[in-house]
This record gives sequence, structure tokens and C-alpha cells, in this order.
Amino acid sequence: MSWPIRSGPRVRICDVLAALDAIAPPELAEPWDNVGLLVGDPAAECRRAIVTLETDLGLLRRAASRGADLIVSHHPPIFEPLKRLVADATTGRLVLEAARAGVALAAAHTNYDVAPGGVNDVLAGLLGLQRVEPLARTERSPRAKIVVFTPQEDREAVIAALSAAGAGVIGEYRECMFRSAGTATFRPLADARPTKGRAGRREEVEELRLEAIVPLALADRAAAAARAAHSCEEPAIDIYPLGGQRLEVGIGRCGRLPEPVPALDLIERIKRKLGVRLVRVVGPTRRKVATMGLCAGSGGRYVQEAARRGCDLYLTGDLSHHQALDAAAAGLLVADAGHAATEAPAIPALARRLAEGCPGVEFEVARGAWRRLFKTC
Repeated sequence: MSWPIRSGPRVRICDVLAALDAIAPPELAEPWDNVGLLVGDPAAECRRAIVTLETDLGLLRRAASRGADLIVSHHPPIFEPLKRLVADATTGRLVLEAARAGVALAAAHTNYDVAPGGVNDVLAGLLGLQRVEPLARTERSPRAKIVVFTPQEDREAVIAALSAAGAGVIGEYRECMFRSAGTATFRPLADARPTKGRAGRREEVEELRLEAIVPLALADRAAAAARAAHSCEEPAIDIYPLGGQRLEVGIGRCGRLPEPVPALDLIERIKRKLGVRLVRVVGPTRRKVATMGLCAGSGGRYVQEAARRGCDLYLTGDLSHHQALDAAAAGLLVADAGHAATEAPAIPALARRLAEGCPGVEFEVARGAWRRLFKTC
């Protein structure tokens, strides 16, 4: 699956990373995680990118043969700190070949897990959950307000630039901004090159005040994007950190089905939607499911939280023996569909959103490598 190139300006690796950060802000990643650009030159041009669950040598070589400039993966190809970079180690060989081929490597991992519209929201939507909220709260991301003063003719360009940089996101809404009209005054000095007016003369022009909320970690990037889209030589841009204004985030999701469903019917739906033949199940299956919890990937540690939230069924991957015992003791029905299978639906969604934010880049989804990892005998 790929999205064709649309006309647009020359795009660099850093521009794609800015779009990625707007989707999955890096400050939402766990402290132990490794996200963002891991290999490559952020200033290099990007014409083709591959989005995948994980990067291995086979995918890297295929990407290079297809002329890809960037691979964006959910699982970071560099996870543990590297003390040496040698070709006789799996990660070292991958990094060296990527550098030689000129293919940049980037990752959005736990930040994409918890972000609104990310891995767990995609999985919840696939299964038809309603009234969805985080299963377990994590630390909240501090926010700021960015204010840009702009001429009327720059309005759409500045709004687009702010949005692409991650500003104006409130829950499931995008481009959330407020504008008001006013009069700006300025006197250009002798060396100034004003868009309007003349040096040495006091000028008055009608401008708009644009305001938007932005994650504090992305505020400087949003300001730079607005400045680049602005026609004025020295645009007025303010950033105000917001005390008590933090983005509600959390791991996993909990929601309700439109109507109660027999557990075994729901398990069959899960298998069909995720494209898996087998699902490991722990707990009572002779029940109806109205409230469902989920956590894509390794979510076994949230079994007790799912039980506390009153979930009738909890979907995850990588359920351990002792976590299964906890589920059985709590009377919770748990379906373990596998780590990768629960995360895979979010990869096409990520590629589609990156394509929307990066005209001029062709994004292609690499599917299925994880299906060859385990075999059923």
C-alpha cells in the first residue's frame, strides 16, 4: 500500500520528522525509549519513505533498491546504547548498511502508543469501541500557547505551518485556533527591509492575532514553522507556558461496545480484524462483553488495571504466565493476540497521516515481516 506523490515543495528528512512529531510528540515517549531520528542526515532530501512495524536487513535492502530515503518504524532499530559499531552484530550491521545506502532510520514507539489517534486508538476504532478513554494514565505533557501576529494574506499559510508542527491539537480535533483582528504599528530602521512601509516612517497595518495550544516541547519548532511561512521580515511570535494546562495521555484504551457481544463471537471478530488464526485466551468465555480494555503490544502488566476498570474482556499481547494467573484470580477474560498483530493496524494509519502532512513524499507501508517470525507447528 502506498500513497502517490502529490505536488509540493522539496521535502527534507527533518520535515518528515516534524510531521512525525506532530502525530506522536517525542515528549510522550517513556524515559527508557529511543525515538526520533536514529540514523541519517536530517537535512537530506526525502522523496520516498517506508513505514513499517520494525526494520531488519531484508527490509533495509529492499528500501535501498526502491530508492527510499527514510524508514519510519514503530519499534526502534537502535534500542540499547551502542558501545561499538561493528558489522558482526545485528544492530551494527543494520546501522552500517543504512549509512552506506543513505537510508535514514527513525522511530515512533511509546510516544505513538499513547498519543491521541495513535496505536491504541487505531486498535479501539478497528474493534468499534465507543466512549474510549485511556486505560491507565501516564504522565501528562506540559503545554504552551503560541501567539502569532500576521497579515491577513498570510493567514492560511501560517495556520498550515502551525498545524504541521503540532500546534492546534485538542483531543480528536485539529487546527484548533482563535484569531482576532487588530492594528499593528512599527517604524523600520535604516537597514530594515519591510514587506510594507518604508524605512524611517511609522506604519500602521491591519493584522490578525492567531492563538493555538501546542505541546511545550514542540513550541520552538512551531514558532520556526510559523516564521518560515510568514511574509514579514521580523514576525511577532509569543510563547506562553501554561501552568495547569497539560495534555491528558495514557497507555491502553477502555471503551464500550455498541451492544453486548458474546465473548466467543468477539474473539472471532478480533481474529478476523487482526488477521490472525489463533488467540490465546485466559478466563471465563461464557459471558457477554459490554466493556472492553486493550493495550497493543506488551500490555500484560495492565491486567489488574483492566479488572479494576470493570472490563469484561482485555485484549493485549505477550501475556506472561504470572499475568495470566492474575487475570484468572480477578475473573477477567484476557485475549492475547500477539505483540505485533495488535500493533500492525496502526502502521497504515501512520503512513496515511504522514502523507497528508508531507506533500512531495511517497509513503509506502511494509507489511508482514513479523508474520514470518513465529510459525505454528
